[in-house]
Amino acid sequence: MSTSSGPSEMESLHKQIAAIRKSLVDEGTLDGRFEEIEDSNKQDYSLYVEETLTSYFGDAAGMVSRISQAMMTKPKEFAELDKALQVLKKSSSNVGAKKVRNAVQATRDAIRHEDIEGAKKALEEVKTQLNSLMKKLDPYFEVWRSIAQLEK
Repeated sequence: MSTSSGPSEMESLHKQIAAIRKSLVDEGTLDGRFEEIEDSNKQDYSLYVEETLTSYFGDAAGMVSRISQAMMTKPKEFAELDKALQVLKKSSSNVGAKKVRNAVQATRDAIRHEDIEGAKKALEEVKTQLNSLMKKLDPYFEVWRSIAQLEK
């Protein structure tokens, strides 16, 4: 840690991280899996978690796009849609994206009932939750980048 920054500045930044995380968990946006990701690589935390989530967001956006396109085809391949949604649900669970995971499950439920209109609405909620999570994590990553700068 750099001696030019006081311990109180670093402590303040870590408190900000804890407050953001607590808020996101308390509101149900994230779950304990996210905290496990944090704990899994304390050495280079900011990069590891940010890279993990950035990869997740890119993959999830691609999956949502492909699922959305598949919902437009005729005839509908409900089993294939369900498989794709299962992959998205699992990846959302792996990063602790609780609200996204729940929205994906609602989409799967509609698909299982062959309710394509309900599935389309539910998929819109998946998109909304993904965008919301990205926006809510921006300040979190900004604080971690500040910490990384202080540690140089």
